[in-house]
Amino acid sequence: MALEVAAAAIVRHSRVLAARRVGPADVAGGWELPGGKVHAGEMANDAVVREVREELGCEVVVVSSLAGRVAIKAGYELTAHVAAVVSGEPTPREHDAIRWLGPEELDEVDWLPSDRPFLAELRARLLDGQRLEGGNVGGAVRVGSTVRRPTGPWTPAVHGLLRHLRAVGFDGVPEVLGVDERGREALTYLPGRVIAVDGEMAALDVLVSAMRWLRRYHDAVESYSSNGPWRWGSRQLAAGELICHHDFAPYNVAVSSSATGERVVGVFDWDMAGPGTRLEDLAFAAWNWVPLHGQLPPPESAYRLRVMADAYGGVSPRDILAGVARRVDRSIRLISQGQAAGDTGMLNLANVGEPERTIRSVADLRSRLPAIERALAAARGPTIRR
Repeated sequence: MALEVAAAAIVRHSRVLAARRVGPADVAGGWELPGGKVHAGEMANDAVVREVREELGCEVVVVSSLAGRVAIKAGYELTAHVAAVVSGEPTPREHDAIRWLGPEELDEVDWLPSDRPFLAELRARLLDGQRLEGGNVGGAVRVGSTVRRPTGPWTPAVHGLLRHLRAVGFDGVPEVLGVDERGREALTYLPGRVIAVDGEMAALDVLVSAMRWLRRYHDAVESYSSNGPWRWGSRQLAAGELICHHDFAPYNVAVSSSATGERVVGVFDWDMAGPGTRLEDLAFAAWNWVPLHGQLPPPESAYRLRVMADAYGGVSPRDILAGVARRVDRSIRLISQGQAAGDTGMLNLANVGEPERTIRSVADLRSRLPAIERALAAARGPTIRR
């Protein structure tokens, strides 16, 4: 019976760790999945944990195994096991180099022949990616330093918008990298903490940063024009319109901490982008950032509306508030149309109770609007230093 050698496919953010051998001479310079012989009476998973600790100085846990066994020399067979680091940072002790490789990078190193049979299954697993927090439409996964998302007829127009923004030096938007072998768009990953995933309300410093970001975005895109097709069709910009994000909400924003607090460093999920007005983007932002879909007391809703307006500049909180219900009605209508047309992203929203949940929430907002309007009239807003 052949003795087993167990290899560790250590995966992090859909990249696998490869290690370069220093010996013996016949394998020196070749790349492998780290590992070693399974001792008598030892389970393969335990051998993986032990070998990784010895070779890389970190602790891993085995989460699954790859298919197949490969004969490597007389009396020995290699198996491969997917593992995740639970503590420590891999550092080569018995190899002279290590690399984290994404699915498209697996062929960049010279793998040892015994490891190559595992690469096809490993590549497929890496391409599956790691589901990302945030967003509402769904389907985005992280693969290494990239994000992969489903495409649609609107994708070329969205890519044109993102390329324009990067060309004019606008920060906080992903770079378009192309389309992967599964037909998904590939974008750069925007690091940072995603807020409001579990109902968190944005802190005031984040709210101010977000509205300043939105103002800079509107200014940067004011000279840009495209007929689409966008997700909701093709048309020219009307007077006073620009290309709105149309889903500028905490769940589509990444923030980073600094000595002065948290600030917006990235905005993603641009699939809803298309023609609209600044006030439409601000109205939808108020729905999500105040948030007006919640049950905040009217004075607090009014205060956060004033903070929003002051941070954005040149707009009154009353004007923002006046457009919220109408803008949310538009979202309800478009979600319903998309679901009827079989739009996968809109159907994903049905899984979280949309648009019925929003229909109830906007009806509740309409009942609270008079109280919020009175609170706005009762006190002067804060002054945000720009």
